[in-house]
Amino acid sequence: MRLFETDENQIERIEGMTTEYPYCLHERDLTDFVVPWHWHEELELGYIQEGVSKILTIGAEYTVRQGDGFFINSNVMDMKQNGMPGTRTLEINHIFHPVFLSGHFKSRFEKKYLDPVTKNRQIEVHVIRRGHPSSDRILKNLYRLRELQDSPDTEFQTRNILSETWLLLLDELRDHPGERPQMGVEQRDRSRSMIAYIHQNYEKKLTLSEIARAAGVSEREASRCFKKSTGQSPVGYLIAFRLNEAKKLLRESDLSITEIGLRCGFSDSAYFGKTFRAAYGITPGTYRANGQTVQLSRGDARSCPSKTAF
Repeated sequence: MRLFETDENQIERIEGMTTEYPYCLHERDLTDFVVPWHWHEELELGYIQEGVSKILTIGAEYTVRQGDGFFINSNVMDMKQNGMPGTRTLEINHIFHPVFLSGHFKSRFEKKYLDPVTKNRQIEVHVIRRGHPSSDRILKNLYRLRELQDSPDTEFQTRNILSETWLLLLDELRDHPGERPQMGVEQRDRSRSMIAYIHQNYEKKLTLSEIARAAGVSEREASRCFKKSTGQSPVGYLIAFRLNEAKKLLRESDLSITEIGLRCGFSDSAYFGKTFRAAYGITPGTYRANGQTVQLSRGDARSCPSKTAF
């Protein structure tokens, strides 16, 4: 599994992406891994090789099943998770900066073919369903592109296939527009500010008041806005994010369970253990020892015990 990292503004640091060659292939196992809220300038065109993925944006949710594909636009804040807990989910994702196709700033390629999509804030995520001529051709190209990456010296071929796929995507977006977000820009921006603040400060003791202040709103408005945008309360999301970070450390580090709990913002090891067990049905120690996938025992981390300050 590839490590997922973001900078202080929750812009993803994309492994393998360089200015010399702004394309990379990511294969990500989502079976027991949540890609937290993030955004980046790069575009994503991928498909689900196995299982079911759920892609969430501020105010919308998309289910992508095995064999179907997806497009995520530039600078869209999204998160990904396993859409069917208990089953394996594998994502194949081609990530590339718009300049990979446009060539240079304000080129004809950019203005005529890229800008109509990348500058359209109503286009966030598009699910590429099998069964339509344009969709099937896009998916065939994405499969070919994946196979191509096993061979050396494929840069030109990669760009050619992506250019052809982009033209097909333009037809797809016109003929099968799918779901478009209905949420206002202000609400999305407020939620983005709160999510970014949580990610930057999750290891500290946080209050709802502090999270609300990051978006310049009252606690009541923060809760209303966040719940409508993400389906969770700010505190519920904070705890879920801490638990996801704790799971990574339990799998990938030799830190003690007490130290992991403190690093992830839990006030003491007893509270960490209680919260972990409420979410996953087992203790952190059992999770580490078994090295196996765990499932949420009560739907999600919103059922975890809470305190006035988190």
